Amino acid sequence: MKKIVYLLPLAFFSIALFTLTFAQSVNLTKSVYAPGERIVVNFSGFSGNAKDWISIAQPGSADDKYIVWEYINGSRSGSVSFNGLPYANYEIRGYYNNESTVRARASFKVGNADQNLSVSLSKSVYPPNERIVVNFSGFSGNAKDWISIAQPGSADDKYILWQYTNGKQSGTVDFAGLPEGNYEVRSYFNNESVIKSRYAFTVGKASPTTGKTGRSGRFCNKELSLFYSGVYGLGLCWGRLGSDVIAPGTITDVQATLTTTITALNTITCLDFDVQKISSYSARLPGMSRVQAVNEIDLLIKEILGSIQRANISCDNGAGLTSLYLIGIHLGASQAICNTFVCRAIPMDWQTNLRNHLSLVSRGISEYSACIPGVSPSLVSTVAVGSPNAYIPFSTIVAIHIQVLWSVSLSTCCCSCK
Repeated sequence: MKKIVYLLPLAFFSIALFTLTFAQSVNLTKSVYAPGERIVVNFSGFSGNAKDWISIAQPGSADDKYIVWEYINGSRSGSVSFNGLPYANYEIRGYYNNESTVRARASFKVGNADQNLSVSLSKSVYPPNERIVVNFSGFSGNAKDWISIAQPGSADDKYILWQYTNGKQSGTVDFAGLPEGNYEVRSYFNNESVIKSRYAFTVGKASPTTGKTGRSGRFCNKELSLFYSGVYGLGLCWGRLGSDVIAPGTITDVQATLTTTITALNTITCLDFDVQKISSYSARLPGMSRVQAVNEIDLLIKEILGSIQRANISCDNGAGLTSLYLIGIHLGASQAICNTFVCRAIPMDWQTNLRNHLSLVSRGISEYSACIPGVSPSLVSTVAVGSPNAYIPFSTIVAIHIQVLWSVSLSTCCCSCK
């Protein structure tokens, strides 16, 4: 029997050879570079055209956009180097013959390999005028990275004191002491005015038992309205982390809001809750998954509730601080859920979640009604959870929040630590 030999066309081998020869790639020796460090790109499998080229661009930008670029002068493989770059995420891109079609790409970062960017203090309460030493880590290494001390809630570019970190990625900076008050440490990169992380602390006369500032154990409308606003903000963070997209802007907003929660809790001097836990959570938030972020804020909310219950704080007219806490936490979470789904109907599972929060708001208003007589639990029933546009229940919830805050700020009720 004759063996049959099948001959494939020469073109097939040409195509196969072309595919094998031109399996183009670009790569780096490491994924994280220090700011200003020279970047060497290795390449292979290029076409050999004199105008094949390689660029560095921002991830997600159009194929024809770049920050810097170089021709590779007809080489099919080799290396090309670029000057160092400032802190950011980048992408190497390879092209053929002056075209704008990306043939190969590789991602890298300029900055610190440590993702846990943070600023912290050795304690959360300092005596007046005591020198303050700030610990920092995970910085980008730019000569003009900087750290400030500012008032909570002030604009990102406002500060009381500041210092450069002088190109260090971790270390300490010292600040002169401050008068009594609430403050926060803020970190920034490369002379920018965008806050990268925060840490709240207090300057005051510390109590030997709780470590909180020494103030009267009686709290009236000023302190109670601040307390309510702070826990409402905590509820907003809770609801937003659970329902919204966790983008960098979300994290920044949550960190800023948590600073006001710390300030609010510090006004109630008999709580044994350590506000340092909120600062720690806020600092670690950028590296957390959604599940971890939500689970940890759940625990914080429960711990604060337990601290209020243990303090046995009594309010005028038979009201209790626990009830005001319930209103703030669950009304804040309700607003965040509606905001996530604005311009569309709230999904059924989230409608159930929202109704559970609103039920606890109604309960809190009922129990605290003696101190906010202008606010009725029946207001909660006006929230149209099933509306085709979540903006409708969102608007009602915001209106209830404003009414509660206004009533607390005008109330003659006071609460006392026992």
